[in-house]
Amino acid sequence: MCGIIGYTGNKDAGPMLLESLKKMEYRGYDSAGFGILHGGALRVMKDAGRIAEIARKVGISDEKGNTGIAHTRWATHGGVSQNNAHPHVSCDASIAVVHNGIIENYQELSSQLKAEGHRFASETDTEVIAHLLEKHYREGNHLKAFQETAKQLKGTFAFLALFDDKPGLILGARKDAPLIIGVGKGGNFIASDIVSFIEQTDRVVFLKDYEIASITANKIEVFTFDGEPVEFAPTHVAWEASDISKKEFAHYTLKEINEQARTLSAALDQDEEKINEFCITIKNAKNTIITASGTSFHAGMLMRYLLAKFAKIHAQSILASEIDQEIDLVEKDTLVIAISQSGETADVIGAVRKAASRGASVISIVNTAGSSLTRESKITLYINCGPEIGVAATKSFTSQLAIIYDIVFRLAGLEEKRAQLRDLSKHVEIILSQDTSIREIAKRYKITSDFYFIGRGLHFPIALEGALKMKELSYIHAEGLAAGELKHGTLALVDAGTPVIAINPGDETYDETLNNIAEMKARGATIIAVTDKQNQLYNDVIEIPAVDSVFFPILEVIPLQMLAYYAAVERTLDPDYPRHLAKSVTVK
Repeated sequence: MCGIIGYTGNKDAGPMLLESLKKMEYRGYDSAGFGILHGGALRVMKDAGRIAEIARKVGISDEKGNTGIAHTRWATHGGVSQNNAHPHVSCDASIAVVHNGIIENYQELSSQLKAEGHRFASETDTEVIAHLLEKHYREGNHLKAFQETAKQLKGTFAFLALFDDKPGLILGARKDAPLIIGVGKGGNFIASDIVSFIEQTDRVVFLKDYEIASITANKIEVFTFDGEPVEFAPTHVAWEASDISKKEFAHYTLKEINEQARTLSAALDQDEEKINEFCITIKNAKNTIITASGTSFHAGMLMRYLLAKFAKIHAQSILASEIDQEIDLVEKDTLVIAISQSGETADVIGAVRKAASRGASVISIVNTAGSSLTRESKITLYINCGPEIGVAATKSFTSQLAIIYDIVFRLAGLEEKRAQLRDLSKHVEIILSQDTSIREIAKRYKITSDFYFIGRGLHFPIALEGALKMKELSYIHAEGLAAGELKHGTLALVDAGTPVIAINPGDETYDETLNNIAEMKARGATIIAVTDKQNQLYNDVIEIPAVDSVFFPILEVIPLQMLAYYAAVERTLDPDYPRHLAKSVTVK
Protein backbone atom coordinates (compact mmCIF):
# COMPACT_ATOMS: atom_id res chain seq x y z
CA MET A 1 0.00 0.00 0.00
CA CYS A 2 3.06 2.24 -0.02
CA GLY A 3 5.44 3.33 -2.75
CA ILE A 4 9.21 2.90 -2.52
CA ILE A 5 11.89 4.12 -4.89
CA GLY A 6 15.67 4.04 -4.99
CA TYR A 7 18.10 5.75 -7.35
CA THR A 8 21.85 5.50 -7.76
CA GLY A 9 23.67 7.18 -10.63
CA ASN A 10 25.53 10.21 -11.89
CA LYS A 11 22.76 12.74 -11.09
CA ASP A 12 21.66 14.20 -7.77
CA ALA A 13 19.30 11.69 -6.19
CA GLY A 14 17.06 14.24 -4.45
CA PRO A 15 15.32 15.72 -7.51
CA MET A 16 15.17 12.30 -9.20
CA LEU A 17 13.52 10.71 -6.17
CA LEU A 18 11.08 13.58 -5.75
CA GLU A 19 9.78 13.33 -9.31
CA SER A 20 9.60 9.55 -9.10
CA LEU A 21 7.81 9.62 -5.75
CA LYS A 22 5.18 12.07 -7.02
CA LYS A 23 4.25 9.56 -9.72
CA MET A 24 3.60 6.93 -7.04
CA GLU A 25 1.57 9.12 -4.72
CA TYR A 26 -1.54 7.12 -5.62
CA ARG A 27 -0.01 4.25 -3.64
CA GLY A 28 -0.21 6.25 -0.40
CA TYR A 29 -0.04 9.88 0.60
CA ASP A 30 -0.29 10.41 4.35
CA SER A 31 3.46 10.88 4.84
CA ALA A 32 6.71 10.68 2.90
CA GLY A 33 10.46 10.75 3.33
CA PHE A 34 13.89 10.62 1.71
CA GLY A 35 17.24 9.11 2.61
CA ILE A 36 20.26 10.54 0.72
CA LEU A 37 23.89 9.42 0.80
CA HIS A 38 26.48 12.12 0.22
CA GLY A 39 30.16 12.14 1.12
CA GLY A 40 29.83 9.17 3.48
CA ALA A 41 26.98 10.81 5.40
CA LEU A 42 23.41 9.52 5.44
CA ARG A 43 20.75 12.22 5.70
CA VAL A 44 17.11 11.31 6.42
CA MET A 45 14.29 13.83 5.79
CA LYS A 46 10.65 12.90 6.42
CA ASP A 47 7.32 14.16 7.72
CA ALA A 48 3.56 13.63 7.67
CA GLY A 49 1.65 15.23 4.80
CA ARG A 50 1.72 15.28 1.02
CA ILE A 51 4.95 14.77 -0.92
CA ALA A 52 5.24 18.24 -2.47
CA GLU A 53 4.69 19.92 0.89
CA ILE A 54 7.34 17.77 2.60
CA ALA A 55 9.80 18.24 -0.26
CA ARG A 56 9.54 22.02 0.05
CA LYS A 57 9.94 21.85 3.82
CA VAL A 58 13.13 19.78 3.71
CA GLY A 59 14.57 21.30 0.53
CA ILE A 60 15.00 17.95 -1.22
CA SER A 61 15.47 19.52 -4.66
CA ASP A 62 18.70 21.16 -3.45
CA GLU A 63 20.00 18.09 -1.64
CA LYS A 64 23.35 16.77 -2.89
CA GLY A 65 24.23 13.11 -3.23
CA ASN A 66 23.98 10.54 -6.01
CA THR A 67 22.34 7.69 -4.10
CA GLY A 68 19.05 7.69 -2.24
CA ILE A 69 15.79 6.02 -1.32
CA ALA A 70 12.32 7.46 -0.79
CA HIS A 71 8.88 6.40 0.40
CA THR A 72 5.27 7.54 0.25
CA ARG A 73 3.11 5.99 2.96
CA TRP A 74 -0.35 4.55 3.44
CA ALA A 75 -0.41 3.80 7.16
CA THR A 76 -0.94 0.24 8.37
CA HIS A 77 1.08 0.00 11.61
CA GLY A 78 1.32 3.18 13.65
CA GLY A 79 -0.45 6.50 13.19
CA VAL A 80 0.33 9.20 10.67
CA SER A 81 3.28 11.11 12.16
CA GLN A 82 6.82 12.21 11.44
CA ASN A 83 8.23 9.41 13.60
CA ASN A 84 6.27 6.75 11.73
CA ALA A 85 7.17 8.10 8.29
CA HIS A 86 9.89 6.25 6.36
CA PRO A 87 12.87 5.92 6.04
CA HIS A 88 13.56 4.22 9.37
CA VAL A 89 17.10 4.00 10.67
CA SER A 90 19.28 1.79 12.82
CA CYS A 91 20.29 2.85 16.35
CA ASP A 92 23.43 4.60 15.10
CA ALA A 93 21.59 6.00 12.02
CA SER A 94 24.11 4.35 9.69
CA ILE A 95 21.45 2.27 7.89
CA ALA A 96 18.19 3.56 6.39
CA VAL A 97 15.25 1.45 5.22
CA VAL A 98 12.01 1.99 3.26
CA HIS A 99 9.38 -0.74 3.08
CA ASN A 100 6.09 -1.65 1.42
CA GLY A 101 4.06 -4.42 3.03
CA ILE A 102 3.43 -5.85 6.47
CA ILE A 103 5.92 -7.69 8.71
CA GLU A 104 3.71 -10.20 10.50
CA ASN A 105 6.30 -11.22 13.11
CA TYR A 106 7.44 -7.69 13.94
CA GLN A 107 6.28 -7.86 17.59
CA GLU A 108 8.34 -10.96 18.24
CA LEU A 109 11.36 -9.49 16.45
CA SER A 110 11.11 -6.10 18.13
CA SER A 111 10.91 -7.74 21.58
CA GLN A 112 14.08 -9.71 20.84
CA LEU A 113 15.88 -6.64 19.48
CA LYS A 114 14.86 -4.47 22.43
CA ALA A 115 16.15 -7.13 24.80
CA GLU A 116 19.46 -6.93 22.95
CA GLY A 117 19.61 -3.17 23.49
CA HIS A 118 18.17 -1.78 20.26
CA ARG A 119 16.25 1.49 20.65
CA PHE A 120 13.05 1.98 18.63
CA ALA A 121 11.77 5.40 17.60
CA SER A 122 8.47 4.54 15.89
CA GLU A 123 5.32 2.42 16.17
CA THR A 124 5.85 0.78 12.77
CA ASP A 125 6.56 -2.81 11.84
CA THR A 126 9.16 -1.58 9.34
CA GLU A 127 11.65 -0.38 11.93
CA VAL A 128 12.57 -3.95 12.87
CA ILE A 129 14.21 -4.28 9.43
CA ALA A 130 16.67 -1.45 10.12
CA HIS A 131 17.64 -2.94 13.48
CA LEU A 132 17.98 -6.47 12.09
CA LEU A 133 20.29 -5.13 9.38
CA GLU A 134 22.34 -3.36 12.05
CA LYS A 135 22.55 -6.55 14.08
CA HIS A 136 23.62 -8.75 11.19
CA TYR A 137 25.96 -6.17 9.68
CA ARG A 138 28.22 -6.46 12.69
CA GLU A 139 29.74 -9.33 10.75
CA GLY A 140 30.86 -6.77 8.14
CA ASN A 141 29.16 -8.05 4.97
CA HIS A 142 26.37 -5.89 3.50
CA LEU A 143 24.85 -8.57 1.28
CA LYS A 144 25.00 -11.28 3.93
CA ALA A 145 23.37 -8.96 6.48
CA PHE A 146 20.61 -8.28 3.98
CA GLN A 147 20.08 -11.97 3.27
CA GLU A 148 19.93 -12.91 6.96
CA THR A 149 17.47 -10.11 7.63
CA ALA A 150 15.19 -11.04 4.76
CA LYS A 151 15.09 -14.68 5.88
CA GLN A 152 13.93 -13.68 9.37
CA LEU A 153 10.94 -11.70 8.16
CA LYS A 154 7.45 -13.16 7.85
CA GLY A 155 4.70 -11.47 5.91
CA THR A 156 4.58 -9.29 2.82
CA PHE A 157 7.48 -7.05 1.96
CA ALA A 158 9.55 -5.19 -0.54
CA PHE A 159 12.24 -3.09 1.10
CA LEU A 160 15.32 -1.08 0.20
CA ALA A 161 18.33 -0.18 2.32
CA LEU A 162 21.27 2.23 2.29
CA PHE A 163 24.49 1.84 4.30
CA ASP A 164 26.46 5.01 5.05
CA ASP A 165 29.78 3.20 4.56
CA LYS A 166 28.82 1.92 1.12
CA PRO A 167 28.15 4.97 -1.11
CA GLY A 168 26.52 4.15 -4.42
CA LEU A 169 24.90 0.87 -3.25
CA ILE A 170 21.21 0.11 -2.81
CA LEU A 171 20.03 -3.32 -1.72
CA GLY A 172 16.43 -4.46 -2.22
CA ALA A 173 14.43 -7.58 -1.33
CA ARG A 174 11.02 -8.85 -2.40
CA LYS A 175 8.44 -11.29 -1.04
CA ASP A 176 4.79 -11.00 -2.13
CA ALA A 177 5.09 -7.27 -2.92
CA PRO A 178 6.18 -5.70 -6.21
CA LEU A 179 9.78 -4.59 -6.73
CA ILE A 180 11.10 -3.62 -10.17
CA ILE A 181 14.52 -2.51 -11.35
CA GLY A 182 14.74 0.26 -13.93
CA VAL A 183 17.88 -0.15 -16.03
CA GLY A 184 19.09 3.30 -17.07
CA LYS A 185 22.09 4.96 -18.65
CA GLY A 186 24.39 6.45 -16.07
CA GLY A 187 22.13 5.26 -13.28
CA ASN A 188 19.63 2.64 -12.14
CA PHE A 189 16.32 2.63 -10.26
CA ILE A 190 14.51 0.16 -8.06
CA ALA A 191 10.86 0.79 -7.17
CA SER A 192 7.38 -0.50 -6.41
CA ASP A 193 6.04 0.66 -9.73
CA ILE A 194 7.24 1.19 -13.29
CA VAL A 195 5.43 4.54 -13.50
CA SER A 196 7.95 6.01 -11.06
CA PHE A 197 10.83 5.84 -13.54
CA ILE A 198 9.22 5.38 -16.97
CA GLU A 199 10.34 8.87 -18.05
CA GLN A 200 13.95 7.80 -17.48
CA THR A 201 13.95 4.25 -18.85
CA ASP A 202 11.59 1.58 -20.20
CA ARG A 203 14.06 -1.28 -19.61
CA VAL A 204 13.07 -3.23 -16.52
CA VAL A 205 13.85 -6.31 -14.47
CA PHE A 206 10.93 -7.80 -12.52
CA LEU A 207 12.22 -9.31 -9.30
CA LYS A 208 10.60 -12.55 -8.20
CA ASP A 209 9.70 -13.56 -4.67
CA TYR A 210 12.64 -14.42 -2.42
CA GLU A 211 15.07 -12.43 -4.55
CA ILE A 212 17.54 -9.72 -3.55
CA ALA A 213 18.87 -7.01 -5.85
CA SER A 214 22.19 -5.24 -5.45
CA ILE A 215 22.39 -2.13 -7.61
CA THR A 216 24.95 0.58 -8.21
CA ALA A 217 25.14 3.18 -10.95
CA ASN A 218 26.80 0.74 -13.35
CA LYS A 219 26.02 -2.73 -12.07
CA ILE A 220 22.96 -4.85 -11.21
CA GLU A 221 23.14 -8.24 -9.48
CA VAL A 222 20.32 -10.49 -8.34
CA PHE A 223 20.55 -13.23 -5.71
CA THR A 224 18.26 -15.61 -3.86
CA PHE A 225 17.77 -15.13 -0.13
CA ASP A 226 20.37 -17.90 0.25
CA GLY A 227 22.92 -15.94 -1.77
CA GLU A 228 22.75 -17.92 -5.02
CA PRO A 229 23.25 -15.72 -8.14
CA VAL A 230 20.16 -15.36 -10.36
CA GLU A 231 20.39 -14.83 -14.10
CA PHE A 232 18.17 -12.11 -15.51
CA ALA A 233 17.59 -10.13 -18.69
CA PRO A 234 15.98 -6.67 -18.87
CA THR A 235 12.75 -6.42 -20.83
CA HIS A 236 11.06 -3.43 -22.44
CA VAL A 237 7.68 -2.22 -21.21
CA ALA A 238 5.15 -0.88 -23.67
CA TRP A 239 4.06 2.10 -21.58
CA GLU A 240 5.14 5.54 -22.76
CA ALA A 241 6.24 8.46 -20.60
CA SER A 242 3.31 10.45 -22.01
CA ASP A 243 0.89 7.90 -20.53
CA ILE A 244 1.59 9.26 -17.04
CA SER A 245 1.07 12.92 -17.94
CA LYS A 246 -2.19 14.68 -17.03
CA LYS A 247 -1.94 16.57 -20.33
CA GLU A 248 -4.63 19.27 -20.46
CA PHE A 249 -6.81 17.70 -17.75
CA ALA A 250 -7.19 19.00 -14.20
CA HIS A 251 -6.85 15.53 -12.69
CA TYR A 252 -5.60 12.09 -13.69
CA THR A 253 -9.07 10.71 -12.95
CA LEU A 254 -10.68 12.99 -15.54
CA LYS A 255 -7.96 12.20 -18.07
CA GLU A 256 -8.46 8.47 -17.59
CA ILE A 257 -12.25 8.76 -17.89
CA ASN A 258 -11.76 10.59 -21.18
CA GLU A 259 -9.32 7.98 -22.50
CA GLN A 260 -11.95 5.25 -22.56
CA ALA A 261 -12.89 5.55 -26.23
CA ARG A 262 -9.27 4.69 -27.05
CA THR A 263 -8.66 2.14 -24.28
CA LEU A 264 -11.77 0.13 -25.18
CA SER A 265 -10.28 -0.46 -28.61
CA ALA A 266 -6.82 -1.18 -27.20
CA ALA A 267 -8.25 -3.85 -24.90
CA LEU A 268 -9.55 -5.77 -27.91
CA ASP A 269 -6.07 -5.91 -29.42
CA GLN A 270 -5.24 -9.41 -28.22
CA ASP A 271 -2.95 -12.15 -29.43
CA GLU A 272 -5.33 -14.52 -31.23
CA GLU A 273 -3.58 -17.69 -30.13
CA LYS A 274 -3.54 -16.65 -26.49
CA ILE A 275 -7.16 -15.47 -26.29
CA ASN A 276 -8.33 -18.63 -28.06
CA GLU A 277 -6.41 -20.71 -25.53
CA PHE A 278 -8.04 -18.67 -22.74
CA CYS A 279 -11.50 -19.41 -24.18
CA ILE A 280 -10.79 -23.12 -24.66
CA THR A 281 -9.62 -23.34 -21.05
CA ILE A 282 -12.93 -21.85 -19.85
CA LYS A 283 -14.96 -24.07 -22.17
CA ASN A 284 -13.26 -27.25 -20.92
CA ALA A 285 -13.44 -26.39 -17.21
CA LYS A 286 -15.75 -28.50 -15.05
CA ASN A 287 -15.98 -25.90 -12.29
CA THR A 288 -15.26 -22.17 -12.75
CA ILE A 289 -14.70 -19.52 -10.09
CA ILE A 290 -14.13 -15.84 -10.86
CA THR A 291 -12.29 -13.95 -8.13
CA ALA A 292 -11.29 -10.32 -7.72
CA SER A 293 -11.50 -7.33 -5.36
CA GLY A 294 -13.18 -3.93 -5.50
CA THR A 295 -14.01 -2.64 -8.97
CA SER A 296 -12.52 -5.74 -10.60
CA PHE A 297 -14.99 -7.86 -8.63
CA HIS A 298 -17.85 -5.94 -10.26
CA ALA A 299 -16.31 -6.87 -13.62
CA GLY A 300 -16.24 -10.46 -12.40
CA MET A 301 -19.92 -10.33 -11.45
CA LEU A 302 -20.77 -9.12 -14.93
CA MET A 303 -18.62 -11.88 -16.43
CA ARG A 304 -20.64 -14.46 -14.48
CA TYR A 305 -23.92 -13.02 -15.84
CA LEU A 306 -22.62 -12.92 -19.42
CA LEU A 307 -21.17 -16.44 -19.35
CA ALA A 308 -24.54 -17.80 -18.19
CA LYS A 309 -26.65 -15.70 -20.55
CA PHE A 310 -24.74 -16.20 -23.78
CA ALA A 311 -22.30 -19.10 -23.42
CA LYS A 312 -24.46 -21.22 -21.07
CA ILE A 313 -21.47 -21.65 -18.77
CA HIS A 314 -22.06 -21.69 -15.03
CA ALA A 315 -19.49 -19.81 -12.97
CA GLN A 316 -19.36 -18.41 -9.46
CA SER A 317 -17.97 -15.01 -8.55
CA ILE A 318 -16.28 -14.91 -5.15
CA LEU A 319 -14.59 -11.95 -3.48
CA ALA A 320 -10.90 -12.70 -3.15
CA SER A 321 -10.96 -11.71 0.53
CA GLU A 322 -13.70 -14.31 1.12
CA ILE A 323 -12.00 -17.22 -0.62
CA ASP A 324 -11.18 -18.91 2.69
CA GLN A 325 -14.90 -19.25 3.41
CA GLU A 326 -15.50 -20.80 -0.03
CA ILE A 327 -12.32 -22.86 -0.34
CA ASP A 328 -14.17 -26.18 -0.15
CA LEU A 329 -15.60 -25.37 -3.60
CA VAL A 330 -12.10 -25.47 -5.06
CA GLU A 331 -11.08 -28.91 -6.30
CA LYS A 332 -8.48 -30.33 -8.65
CA ASP A 333 -10.58 -29.66 -11.75
CA THR A 334 -11.51 -26.09 -10.76
CA LEU A 335 -10.61 -23.17 -13.01
CA VAL A 336 -10.00 -19.83 -11.28
CA ILE A 337 -10.29 -16.66 -13.38
CA ALA A 338 -8.58 -13.84 -11.50
CA ILE A 339 -9.14 -10.19 -12.47
CA SER A 340 -6.88 -7.38 -11.27
CA GLN A 341 -5.68 -4.04 -12.61
CA SER A 342 -2.35 -4.10 -10.78
CA GLY A 343 -1.81 -7.84 -10.60
CA GLU A 344 -0.48 -7.21 -7.09
CA THR A 345 -3.65 -7.08 -4.98
CA ALA A 346 -2.80 -9.09 -1.87
CA ASP A 347 -6.26 -10.66 -1.47
CA VAL A 348 -6.27 -11.82 -5.09
CA ILE A 349 -2.74 -13.21 -4.94
CA GLY A 350 -3.61 -15.02 -1.72
CA ALA A 351 -6.81 -16.42 -3.23
CA VAL A 352 -5.16 -17.85 -6.35
CA ARG A 353 -2.32 -19.37 -4.33
CA LYS A 354 -4.76 -21.10 -2.01
CA ALA A 355 -6.75 -22.34 -4.99
CA ALA A 356 -3.60 -23.54 -6.77
CA SER A 357 -2.52 -25.41 -3.62
CA ARG A 358 -5.74 -27.42 -3.96
CA GLY A 359 -4.97 -28.27 -7.59
CA ALA A 360 -6.91 -25.50 -9.35
CA SER A 361 -5.71 -23.92 -12.60
CA VAL A 362 -5.40 -20.14 -12.69
CA ILE A 363 -5.88 -17.78 -15.64
CA SER A 364 -6.06 -14.03 -15.32
CA ILE A 365 -7.03 -10.66 -16.79
CA VAL A 366 -4.46 -8.04 -15.75
CA ASN A 367 -3.17 -4.60 -16.75
CA THR A 368 0.39 -4.71 -15.43
CA ALA A 369 2.91 -6.91 -17.24
CA GLY A 370 5.34 -8.82 -15.01
CA SER A 371 3.10 -8.50 -11.94
CA SER A 372 2.75 -11.23 -9.33
CA LEU A 373 -0.58 -12.47 -10.66
CA THR A 374 0.87 -13.06 -14.12
CA ARG A 375 3.43 -15.41 -12.55
CA GLU A 376 0.71 -17.34 -10.75
CA SER A 377 -1.32 -17.77 -13.94
CA LYS A 378 -1.25 -20.36 -16.69
CA ILE A 379 -2.52 -17.73 -19.17
CA THR A 380 -2.80 -13.95 -18.80
CA LEU A 381 -4.67 -11.51 -21.02
CA TYR A 382 -3.59 -7.88 -20.67
CA ILE A 383 -6.19 -5.12 -20.80
CA ASN A 384 -3.72 -2.72 -22.48
CA CYS A 385 -5.14 0.48 -20.99
CA GLY A 386 -1.77 1.89 -19.93
CA PRO A 387 -0.93 3.10 -16.42
CA GLU A 388 -3.91 4.18 -14.35
CA ILE A 389 -2.80 6.84 -11.86
CA GLY A 390 -6.13 7.89 -10.36
CA VAL A 391 -6.86 5.78 -7.28
CA ALA A 392 -10.42 5.07 -8.39
CA ALA A 393 -10.49 2.60 -11.27
CA THR A 394 -12.13 3.97 -14.41
CA LYS A 395 -10.56 3.05 -17.75
CA SER A 396 -9.27 -0.24 -16.34
CA PHE A 397 -12.85 -1.31 -15.53
CA THR A 398 -14.22 -0.72 -19.01
CA SER A 399 -11.13 -2.33 -20.53
CA GLN A 400 -11.72 -5.41 -18.37
CA LEU A 401 -15.32 -5.46 -19.57
CA ALA A 402 -14.26 -5.19 -23.21
CA ILE A 403 -12.08 -8.30 -22.88
CA ILE A 404 -14.77 -10.15 -20.92
CA TYR A 405 -17.37 -9.40 -23.61
CA ASP A 406 -14.97 -10.54 -26.34
CA ILE A 407 -14.29 -13.81 -24.49
CA VAL A 408 -18.00 -14.50 -23.97
CA PHE A 409 -18.91 -13.72 -27.58
CA ARG A 410 -16.14 -16.02 -28.81
CA LEU A 411 -17.39 -18.80 -26.56
CA ALA A 412 -20.97 -18.25 -27.78
CA GLY A 413 -19.97 -17.93 -31.45
CA LEU A 414 -21.52 -14.44 -31.71
CA GLU A 415 -19.29 -12.89 -34.34
CA GLU A 416 -21.73 -10.09 -35.18
CA LYS A 417 -21.65 -8.93 -31.56
CA ARG A 418 -17.86 -8.98 -31.58
CA ALA A 419 -18.00 -6.58 -34.53
CA GLN A 420 -20.47 -4.34 -32.65
CA LEU A 421 -18.15 -4.39 -29.64
CA ARG A 422 -15.41 -2.81 -31.73
CA ASP A 423 -17.80 0.00 -32.70
CA LEU A 424 -18.56 1.02 -29.10
CA SER A 425 -15.83 3.67 -28.98
CA LYS A 426 -17.89 6.13 -31.04
CA HIS A 427 -20.73 5.84 -28.52
CA VAL A 428 -18.31 6.52 -25.67
CA GLU A 429 -17.41 9.83 -27.33
CA ILE A 430 -21.10 10.81 -27.30
CA ILE A 431 -21.30 10.17 -23.56
CA LEU A 432 -18.12 12.12 -22.85
CA SER A 433 -19.57 15.09 -24.74
CA GLN A 434 -22.22 15.43 -21.98
CA ASP A 435 -19.54 16.67 -19.62
CA THR A 436 -21.27 20.00 -18.83
CA SER A 437 -24.74 18.58 -18.15
CA ILE A 438 -23.37 15.82 -15.90
CA ARG A 439 -21.41 18.40 -13.90
CA GLU A 440 -24.62 20.42 -13.44
CA ILE A 441 -26.35 17.36 -11.99
CA ALA A 442 -23.39 16.78 -9.65
CA LYS A 443 -23.61 20.42 -8.52
CA ARG A 444 -27.32 20.09 -7.68
CA TYR A 445 -26.76 17.09 -5.44
CA LYS A 446 -23.38 17.92 -3.92
CA ILE A 447 -24.75 18.49 -0.40
CA THR A 448 -26.74 15.28 -0.22
CA SER A 449 -25.77 12.77 2.45
CA ASP A 450 -26.92 9.62 0.62
CA PHE A 451 -27.22 8.22 -2.88
CA TYR A 452 -28.94 5.00 -3.90
CA PHE A 453 -28.01 3.27 -7.17
CA ILE A 454 -30.39 0.67 -8.56
CA GLY A 455 -30.30 -1.71 -11.51
CA ARG A 456 -31.47 -5.17 -12.54
CA GLY A 457 -29.65 -8.07 -14.19
CA LEU A 458 -26.57 -6.87 -16.06
CA HIS A 459 -27.11 -3.42 -14.55
CA PHE A 460 -26.83 -4.55 -10.91
CA PRO A 461 -22.99 -4.79 -10.96
CA ILE A 462 -22.95 -1.32 -12.57
CA ALA A 463 -25.13 0.01 -9.74
CA LEU A 464 -22.58 -1.39 -7.29
CA GLU A 465 -19.74 0.16 -9.26
CA GLY A 466 -21.49 3.54 -9.50
CA ALA A 467 -22.03 3.57 -5.74
CA LEU A 468 -18.41 2.61 -5.13
CA LYS A 469 -17.18 5.47 -7.31
CA MET A 470 -19.41 7.96 -5.50
CA LYS A 471 -18.11 6.79 -2.11
CA GLU A 472 -14.48 6.75 -3.19
CA LEU A 473 -14.39 10.16 -4.83
CA SER A 474 -16.99 12.35 -3.12
CA TYR A 475 -17.18 10.73 0.35
CA ILE A 476 -20.98 10.70 0.03
CA HIS A 477 -22.56 7.54 1.40
CA ALA A 478 -23.82 5.51 -1.55
CA GLU A 479 -25.47 2.12 -1.78
CA GLY A 480 -25.82 -0.07 -4.86
CA LEU A 481 -28.85 -2.34 -4.98
CA ALA A 482 -30.60 -4.85 -7.17
CA ALA A 483 -33.74 -2.84 -7.94
CA GLY A 484 -36.08 -5.63 -6.86
CA GLU A 485 -34.56 -5.67 -3.37
CA LEU A 486 -35.72 -2.15 -2.46
CA LYS A 487 -38.94 -3.39 -0.91
CA HIS A 488 -37.03 -5.79 1.34
CA GLY A 489 -35.68 -3.08 3.62
CA THR A 490 -33.96 -0.16 1.93
CA LEU A 491 -37.24 1.52 1.01
CA ALA A 492 -37.54 2.48 4.70
CA LEU A 493 -34.66 4.94 4.19
CA VAL A 494 -36.27 6.81 1.31
CA ASP A 495 -37.95 10.11 2.03
CA ALA A 496 -38.46 13.50 0.40
CA GLY A 497 -35.52 14.50 -1.77
CA THR A 498 -33.54 11.24 -1.49
CA PRO A 499 -31.51 11.02 -4.73
CA VAL A 500 -31.74 7.69 -6.56
CA ILE A 501 -29.60 6.85 -9.58
CA ALA A 502 -31.75 4.50 -11.65
CA ILE A 503 -29.88 2.55 -14.32
CA ASN A 504 -32.79 1.88 -16.62
CA PRO A 505 -32.08 1.58 -20.34
CA GLY A 506 -34.73 0.26 -22.70
CA ASP A 507 -34.10 -3.47 -22.44
CA GLU A 508 -35.96 -6.40 -20.88
CA THR A 509 -35.44 -4.95 -17.37
CA TYR A 510 -36.98 -1.56 -18.22
CA ASP A 511 -40.61 -2.04 -17.09
CA GLU A 512 -39.83 -3.82 -13.82
CA THR A 513 -37.20 -1.24 -12.89
CA LEU A 514 -39.69 1.50 -13.75
CA ASN A 515 -42.08 -0.04 -11.22
CA ASN A 516 -39.38 0.19 -8.58
CA ILE A 517 -38.72 3.79 -9.58
CA ALA A 518 -42.43 4.55 -9.11
CA GLU A 519 -42.30 3.04 -5.61
CA MET A 520 -39.42 5.34 -4.66
CA LYS A 521 -40.94 8.34 -6.40
CA ALA A 522 -44.15 7.84 -4.40
CA ARG A 523 -42.10 8.21 -1.23
CA GLY A 524 -40.50 11.46 -2.32
CA ALA A 525 -37.31 10.26 -4.00
CA THR A 526 -35.64 12.32 -6.70
CA ILE A 527 -34.84 10.12 -9.69
CA ILE A 528 -31.71 10.56 -11.82
CA ALA A 529 -32.05 8.11 -14.71
CA VAL A 530 -29.24 6.69 -16.81
CA THR A 531 -31.16 5.64 -19.88
CA ASP A 532 -31.79 5.85 -23.61
CA LYS A 533 -35.56 6.08 -23.03
CA GLN A 534 -37.36 9.06 -21.50
CA ASN A 535 -40.08 8.81 -18.86
CA GLN A 536 -42.07 11.35 -16.85
CA LEU A 537 -40.98 9.73 -13.58
CA TYR A 538 -37.43 10.99 -14.05
CA ASN A 539 -36.30 14.28 -12.48
CA ASP A 540 -32.94 14.29 -14.27
CA VAL A 541 -31.74 12.24 -17.21
CA ILE A 542 -28.24 11.22 -18.24
CA GLU A 543 -28.63 9.97 -21.77
CA ILE A 544 -26.79 6.99 -23.17
CA PRO A 545 -26.91 5.99 -26.85
CA ALA A 546 -29.35 3.34 -28.01
CA VAL A 547 -27.28 0.23 -28.71
CA ASP A 548 -27.75 -3.52 -28.59
CA SER A 549 -28.91 -4.00 -24.99
CA VAL A 550 -25.99 -6.27 -24.02
CA PHE A 551 -23.61 -3.32 -24.39
CA PHE A 552 -25.46 -0.95 -22.08
CA PRO A 553 -23.31 -1.81 -19.00
CA ILE A 554 -20.09 -0.62 -20.66
CA LEU A 555 -21.68 2.68 -21.68
CA GLU A 556 -23.73 3.42 -18.56
CA VAL A 557 -20.81 3.15 -16.13
CA ILE A 558 -18.94 6.04 -17.80
CA PRO A 559 -21.44 8.78 -16.85
CA LEU A 560 -21.49 7.34 -13.33
CA GLN A 561 -17.72 7.80 -13.19
CA MET A 562 -18.16 11.36 -14.45
CA LEU A 563 -20.89 12.09 -11.90
CA ALA A 564 -18.71 10.87 -9.02
CA TYR A 565 -15.74 12.84 -10.32
CA TYR A 566 -17.69 16.09 -10.56
CA ALA A 567 -19.34 15.51 -7.18
CA ALA A 568 -15.81 15.40 -5.72
CA VAL A 569 -14.75 18.54 -7.59
CA GLU A 570 -17.89 20.43 -6.52
CA ARG A 571 -17.15 19.45 -2.92
CA THR A 572 -13.55 20.77 -3.37
CA LEU A 573 -12.03 17.31 -2.89
CA ASP A 574 -9.07 15.83 -4.73
CA PRO A 575 -10.50 12.98 -6.83
CA ASP A 576 -7.04 11.60 -7.66
CA TYR A 577 -6.20 10.89 -4.02
CA PRO A 578 -9.26 9.89 -1.96
CA ARG A 579 -8.59 9.90 1.77
CA HIS A 580 -7.55 6.63 3.42
CA LEU A 581 -7.32 4.84 0.06
CA ALA A 582 -4.45 3.67 -2.11
CA LYS A 583 -4.40 2.36 -5.66
CA SER A 584 -2.78 -1.02 -5.30
CA VAL A 585 -3.83 -2.83 -2.13
CA THR A 586 -0.78 -4.99 -1.56
CA VAL A 587 -1.57 -5.76 2.10
CA LYS A 588 -4.41 -7.84 3.56
